[in-house]
Amino acid sequence: MYTKVAGIGRPYARRSMIADRTRHAVFLFGLIVNLALSASVGVGVMVESMRGSVNTWLSDLLNADLYVAAEGFDQGAQLTPALVADVTRLQSIDAISRYRERKVPINERRVEVIGAHLAEPSRQGFALLSGASSAWQAFDEGGVLVSEPLAWHLGLVPGDTLELPTVDGPLVVKVAAVFRDYASEHGRIFMDERFYERVWPGQPLNTLALFARDGDVEAMRREVSELAAEHAIVITSAGAILRESMAVFDRTFRITEVLRILSLIVAFIGVLSALMALQLERGKEYAVLRALGLTRGQIAGLISGESLLMGLLAACVALPVGILMAWVLIESVQRRAFGWTMPFGVDGVLLMQTVLVGLLAAGLAALYPAWRSAHADPAPQLRED
Repeated sequence: MYTKVAGIGRPYARRSMIADRTRHAVFLFGLIVNLALSASVGVGVMVESMRGSVNTWLSDLLNADLYVAAEGFDQGAQLTPALVADVTRLQSIDAISRYRERKVPINERRVEVIGAHLAEPSRQGFALLSGASSAWQAFDEGGVLVSEPLAWHLGLVPGDTLELPTVDGPLVVKVAAVFRDYASEHGRIFMDERFYERVWPGQPLNTLALFARDGDVEAMRREVSELAAEHAIVITSAGAILRESMAVFDRTFRITEVLRILSLIVAFIGVLSALMALQLERGKEYAVLRALGLTRGQIAGLISGESLLMGLLAACVALPVGILMAWVLIESVQRRAFGWTMPFGVDGVLLMQTVLVGLLAAGLAALYPAWRSAHADPAPQLRED
């Protein structure tokens, strides 16, 4: 007897789902809409947080007036000593930062080591995350600045030592500070050029960062441009580098716009399917309402109102879920994957767009069911049992 009673569960569940398919359909498609919009919010907040962080980082780091590099810099071209000497003698220049770089293998990672003479304004552009109080003194004494991704993957903190491979054997250096950096997930190391040249002597410079005397950038640009006729160099302003970098960032994450379009399509299909299910189940109810005197416009308005309410509720629930998803992506996934951190910021415009997307999808999805129900003949429905 117990076995027979216990066996009723599954057949009853199936019959219950079939009998209450409208309720389950509304719940299911509402869940689909919510998940679609939540994914859009999560990825959107993550990308906007990252974009703001990268923009702030670049704006602080690129604080020189002009940057000079050799033509073919992206293919490894370097500046000649003659050019460097000519630039150094220019009267319009107040300060110069010099950079030379190479890549070395550290724990199966290709890490960029940069030998730099950093002018005071260049030092102010570094966002030091730890060791800030004594960082520059330690840097001048032979310590190195380690980027956040490398410090995360190797577990480094200021005061630790790090081995750099050289032709003469491992070079042990002390970590002076950890700085925020989004340039490379593999990591970067800054070393004072005096110590860099002891280890890798004779390497030409890759880049010069120039600061104008008395803020007269145009005078400095004219003098440097005159040298371009004698030397194959490229002169770029910080603003141009920032704009190009952010354009590359936007192109890289353009897929998020596609995701928002897909979210709209999924939300549209979910609401449309739920409303069609409601129309099939509530056809008799709409027929009775028509018989009681409701006009076609009122029936259409009833269905449209239900649809908009469904879209609004889905969007409102999607907001906290999406923000939580973004927090997980920023604080956990990106930290583990790339080793960097970034401030968590929520853009109110993005959240408003999500609500509007939910309402728009619901409104569009309601058009056909509302028109069909409003124009359906109520007589056949009223004759049914």
